[in-house]
Amino acid sequence: MARSLRERLLGLFGIGKRPQRVIPRAGRGGARLDFDVGGGNSVENIKYAIRNRLPVSYYYVDKWQPPEKPGARGQREGNPHAMWKDNRTGRTYIHLYVDPRSASATGELPGWRTFLVDRIQNASVITLGQSFFGKPIKFTLAPGYNPPWYRRVGQPIELAE
Repeated sequence: MARSLRERLLGLFGIGKRPQRVIPRAGRGGARLDFDVGGGNSVENIKYAIRNRLPVSYYYVDKWQPPEKPGARGQREGNPHAMWKDNRTGRTYIHLYVDPRSASATGELPGWRTFLVDRIQNASVITLGQSFFGKPIKFTLAPGYNPPWYRRVGQPIELAE
């Protein structure tokens, strides 16, 4: 949907609707905490985050973009929903529902992004505390998440449930 000129001008000055937060706020007893469960292994950290529906944060290098282009490299943060191996290319990908503050979202509304796993560095899992009953806070599955699609295009490694 195209935004009107008025909405774009208001957005330039920081007035108007704010983007929706993708990563939930910290719950009871919780400041945000990044941790490493895979002993420095980014793939294991991302698999753990998908299994437990926890947000992740990592550094990503997009080799196809010029380094001076905004968002070509930088910190990415969001909710990983799936990791799969593509049948055609044999490469491993993750689907991340990104936070508006993430470099890949470029400040716009949240949405789906696909990342190559071999370009991910220093992935850490984000925990935001516990709910009232002591269970960890998890992200809700994002709109458009379709687990059967991953079976059609490749071999799912980890899918959020």
